[in-house]
Amino acid sequence: MSEAGQEIQRLLETTVRRYVDSGAAIIKVDSTRLGLGFQAVDLTRHHLLIETAKGTEELSLITKVATALEQRVTAHLYEQGAKVPFIWPATGAPISEERSLVCFQDVDYRTDYGKLDLERLQQCEISALADIHGKNRGLRHELSWLLFADLSHITDMLHTRFRPQWEAAKLNEAFNEEFGPYIPIVEAAARTIIDDMVTVIKDETTHTLIHNDLNPGNVLVHDNQEVFFIDWEEARYGSLFLDLPLRCRTTQQVLQYREALSVQGFELADAQFTTLFSIASRYLGLRFMSWNLGAWMDNAPAKADLIRYLHMVANESLHT
Repeated sequence: MSEAGQEIQRLLETTVRRYVDSGAAIIKVDSTRLGLGFQAVDLTRHHLLIETAKGTEELSLITKVATALEQRVTAHLYEQGAKVPFIWPATGAPISEERSLVCFQDVDYRTDYGKLDLERLQQCEISALADIHGKNRGLRHELSWLLFADLSHITDMLHTRFRPQWEAAKLNEAFNEEFGPYIPIVEAAARTIIDDMVTVIKDETTHTLIHNDLNPGNVLVHDNQEVFFIDWEEARYGSLFLDLPLRCRTTQQVLQYREALSVQGFELADAQFTTLFSIASRYLGLRFMSWNLGAWMDNAPAKADLIRYLHMVANESLHT
């Protein structure tokens, strides 16, 4: 076994003994490379057969080369009891650009996505998100190692992710035929959104730990029963409205989220909530449509998501 293979084997053994069974032994490992993520990190699924005092059982774990930020945020949230995967090592090291090999719980390897109670799971998701936001509100000092989602961050997201893809899409004849009526709406929103977002960013009552990248791929179902949030690589401290519009699609979900926050003593005035939700929806629609703008013609889910992001920009995203 290579030196890299030995490192992975030791990491898997340590993770199993810490989170599954302290006396467990790994009998067999089948590893499958899952490719490279957006941040060019190695991602591998390991299907394990382990021996415990109760007999043999199967288990799946994920290894990747993760940033210190993702490690620290995930470990922090796991300690809070949040719906996130367990991780090892759970480092508290200073945040840097360096990456290191870590092992995560494989959240959805036993999930049957064809047999989901979607309504119940959506309720679980909203409650889990409100729990994270509520527990970390007012912890700016304790979480000072997190970067703040400030105006420069907003501007960078728009200039590097949205704008190049949008300009290319406008030159696409098929895009113009399919989505032409949305082009002036998007252009108008893009002209003012940075100034508009000042209101969201400056509202300190909504500041908390945010995921900041809650696209559908980062929200997984665990064992058909629970919803987990993964990939905290872009986490920041900032307005909860930088997460919320991406996951709330109905007025009922908004009400459920607000009720879950109120249980933790956190309530927002109706006018304040409506204004910030509307502004943030426009921004998030612009930011997250970028990949879909280049993929919608050959990918039905990408087209569906693009339509949703366009609706967000037009403030048409909430349904009764």
